[in-house]
Parts: sequence; structure tokens; C-alpha cells
Amino acid sequence: MKTIRIQQKRRKQGRLKSCRERISLPLVLMAFGYLLGCLIGIFVAINADAEWLRNLSDSLVAKQSSGLFTVFCGCASYGIVMLFLATSYLGFALIPGVLSLKGFLSASVFTASIRGDLPHGIEQSLIWLIFPGLFLLPAMLILGGQCMHWSVRLFCCRAGELIPPDPSATRAIGTALVLLLAASAVKAYLVPYVLNLF
Repeated sequence: MKTIRIQQKRRKQGRLKSCRERISLPLVLMAFGYLLGCLIGIFVAINADAEWLRNLSDSLVAKQSSGLFTVFCGCASYGIVMLFLATSYLGFALIPGVLSLKGFLSASVFTASIRGDLPHGIEQSLIWLIFPGLFLLPAMLILGGQCMHWSVRLFCCRAGELIPPDPSATRAIGTALVLLLAASAVKAYLVPYVLNLF
């Protein structure tokens, strides 16, 4: 009886360890991709032409006042790309690049506002980035981690190794969808209201 309990405890610890490894590695890769994109965006924005930065900033900021549905499509566009990559055998290697693109665009807009010497430019950019980012970045990390798991599962199945499906996939997708909706509402309604106070 004691031996059975020890075996069950070891199996449980093994499942917890594999679960932690499966969750931690995608998060590390995606966080690294996002930070790398931010650094590249800052470097490019510092050395880029002011007119190019102004056009980039205007095109991205204009989307936040285009209505909830348009803003939601913009927020969900990265998630749609990651879902598409989840159907690829090598999608797990490309999904961090989606986070890099997001980091690049965010850092470019923020750096452009600093270079523009606009009144309250830094404060307004922080509001434009941080308020929606509180919901958008967790949504992208959750969705990206799940998509990486699906892609790895496809890759392993092609190599002859079967990986059981993730029972928490539905909950993860639902959580990411709620966070995307929250980020879209904040970006479409709260951010313009706060910016108008300046």
C-alpha cells in the first residue's frame, strides 16, 4: 500500500514538472522575442527619419478611435497570426517572432513620441501603451503559449511521438478572448477619454 502511494506521488510530481516545463519554456521564448522587438524598435526609431516615424505613429494611433470592432480586429490580428502558425509544424519557432513584431511597433511609437517633443507626448504614449497593454500582453502570452503547444504537438506527431491534448486549451482560449475584448474596450473608449484630458 505504501509502495502504491509512493508511485502515485512520483507520477504526480512528474506530471507537475512536465507541466511547469511546458508552460515556462514558451513564456521565456515569447518574453525574449517581445523584449528583443522592443530593443530593435527603439534602435530603429532613434535612427529613423522623423517623417517615417510620424506616419507610423499616426497610422497606429488612428486605429484606436475607429470603433470597438475595428480596434478588436487590430488587437486580435496578432492572435489570428499565432493561431494560423499553430497549424504549422514549425509554428512554435515562428510565434515568438509575432511578439517581436508587437514589441517593435510599440517601442517605435513610444520612441517617436519622445523624439517629437510634443507637449505631454511621453505621458500620452504611456497611456496609449500601458492601459491596453495590461490586458493585451497577457492575452498574447496565453494564446501564444497555447499555440506553441499545438504546434509542438503537431511536430512530435509527425516525428512519431504522441503528446496528449491539453485539457485546459478551451479555458486558455476563452481567457485570451476575454482579455482581448477588455483591451479593445480600453483602447476604444478609455484611452481617448483620458487623452482628451490633456
